Amino acid sequence: MIYKKGGLTMRLIIVLLFYFTSVFPQVNVQETQITDGVIHKKIINMNDTLVINILKVEIKKPDLSIIATKANEHLNTKETTSQMVSRYKLSGYNVIAAINADFFEADGEVVSNMISNGEIVKAVKFSDSPFNPFTNSQIAFDNDDNMYIDQFIFSGNLILPNGNVEEIRRVNSKADSNSITLYNYFQGKTTPPSSKDWHVVDFVLFPLQTVGDTLKYITTAKTTFRNFEIPKQGIILSSNNKFAYYLDREIKIGDTLRIVYNFSPKLKNIKSLTGGWPVLVKDGNNMIRRNASIEGVTDKFSEQRHPRTGIGYSSDNKTLYMITVDGRQQMSRGMTLLEFANLMITEGIYNGLNLDGGGSTTMVVNDKVVNNPSDATGERLVGNCLMIIKD
Repeated sequence: MIYKKGGLTMRLIIVLLFYFTSVFPQVNVQETQITDGVIHKKIINMNDTLVINILKVEIKKPDLSIIATKANEHLNTKETTSQMVSRYKLSGYNVIAAINADFFEADGEVVSNMISNGEIVKAVKFSDSPFNPFTNSQIAFDNDDNMYIDQFIFSGNLILPNGNVEEIRRVNSKADSNSITLYNYFQGKTTPPSSKDWHVVDFVLFPLQTVGDTLKYITTAKTTFRNFEIPKQGIILSSNNKFAYYLDREIKIGDTLRIVYNFSPKLKNIKSLTGGWPVLVKDGNNMIRRNASIEGVTDKFSEQRHPRTGIGYSSDNKTLYMITVDGRQQMSRGMTLLEFANLMITEGIYNGLNLDGGGSTTMVVNDKVVNNPSDATGERLVGNCLMIIKD
């Protein structure tokens, strides 16, 4: 009788354990206040095999801000997200947290437009994306930390001494044939290589003053040498082929040139901007549910579960959210884009953007990587990141 009773008890315990684990989800949620206005939320969901990290930031607080940071302050290099954080802290910034940001080429060049501390790192009309022939969505922050997600398109104008206006095709990155390109110190020490068949004329410009959207520069030198040195405090106006012949005739040493930068839809006083792909949430709606191939997204990228990084903001534009979802590992299988968009909406995101995921997915909080990057070698070298700074 005792043996049977014990067996019955054991069966009862097993049934009760099954009942409780079935009825009560095995979800562990930990919330930690990192500093006033910044909360780190970690979700370990054993039922769905997911590990999620969320940063909730009251970005309008006067002592909080966000900076888009380029690896090594150089267009064609890479760093880990934690290396960028360490470098900024050594420079005197109080970095609270960071996530990886835009997709990037093998050499570290980001795919889309980028602005850091009000300076253009890269500006193009169309994203350098193999999947989207137009422009990837981007997130922008102005000087008042208002947030915007849109497909921002760059356009630049060069106003010559004779009043003629010519199009500037790019800021940094490799030039197109028959074009005008600007280079600043983010490009590196020298202008990038160009085709040996091109006729190239470069002009050295130094800033004089800014009037509204117009920047005035004085021309101090011009050259036909390739790989010309880029001045730290100035820029290089690079022209090739038909524009090289034309500008060589029109621009003299000592001339004042005017340059106008525009991003459409029109924004003023952009402090930080970085690309992503694609937009996931717009005005509270799951955009993947509406159009699974939005911005040229492929089925493999959208419908398979991968590690994800994303960013978004609340309907009142006061709260910023940064999210990572681990994947490709036993504890966390990752998410589809549809699932990721649903997570954003559940957490309170009204407008949200997918950032580079996979092995790039990284979140740093108080100098520590709080997620588990999926690469076997650990944290991946990436092109840029977004940092939360406390004054």
